[in-house]
Amino acid sequence: MSQKLNRAQGALAGALIGDALGSQVEFMALAEVRRLQDAQLLTLHDGGPWHTLAGQPTEDGELILLLARQLVYCRAYDAQQAIQTYRYWLKSEPFAVTPETQYALSEGALDDEFHAGPLARIVPLALLGVHFSGPQIAAWAMADCALTHNSGLAQQVSALYAMLLARAIDEETDADSLVQDAKVWANELRCEPIVRHAIDEALFTPGSQELMERFPIVAALQNLLFQLLYARSFGDALVDTLRQGGDTGTRATIVAAVFGALAGGDALDNLHLDVLRQCKPQEGVTGVDQPRPDMVWPQDCLNLARQLVELTPDLLER
Repeated sequence: MSQKLNRAQGALAGALIGDALGSQVEFMALAEVRRLQDAQLLTLHDGGPWHTLAGQPTEDGELILLLARQLVYCRAYDAQQAIQTYRYWLKSEPFAVTPETQYALSEGALDDEFHAGPLARIVPLALLGVHFSGPQIAAWAMADCALTHNSGLAQQVSALYAMLLARAIDEETDADSLVQDAKVWANELRCEPIVRHAIDEALFTPGSQELMERFPIVAALQNLLFQLLYARSFGDALVDTLRQGGDTGTRATIVAAVFGALAGGDALDNLHLDVLRQCKPQEGVTGVDQPRPDMVWPQDCLNLARQLVELTPDLLER
């Protein structure tokens, strides 16, 4: 297996693991989350607030899988195809969907919306991005964010995140280098002061509660950079992220994709990977409380990553 493929599989599987682990503690009191042992936070199990199977994707994970399948089929990103994919998902009656996402996909992008969902769902773009330049990846990420967020601020953060994740997959880099890349790219993209300030503040803090409440997409980026600076492993980064509270599913997805890429798929917990392979929320099966279409089952995520990475440039529609 090539190292690039290994990193891509780590990113996609990591994102789905982060989504599933984060969803297990959603809506839980922060004090209760912090009382849980590391091993408890890192164990995938049936149940949780959504009554899901172990490893079953929620909003972010389902959108990731659908976008990945669309990119494999279309061999390039197109915003109009993406919005149709997301609307198909909404019509499938997902059990977990934020009111903001539901409104944006039904009525149009919101002007003053800063939730961090766009960062999570564009993980597959970074895998496809191994065939393209940084500016192209950034442009796609901004276009995808604009489907739900009119805010230039949110679109800038989406571009930064997509470029960081693509760099983590495409090149043998390290956490400290990614933080430095974020600083350089924020200047090149002329990001708003709040974004550049968050990047600087990541040296000291994962982000304030106020930032998490007012600008969750910026807070998610700051937390990612903080984890890159201080977390010792994929598991450490996830545990610390979950113990901060907020939108645990989305924030964990964002962190886990990057740390999964840095670690590589072969370094992820085999128990986690086995759970993803076995997760098939099929209607009519005993124990399945949230049946979903097989397009959003995670069992083939490693193969999806392979398909995206092994697309060759002469097959891509530029």
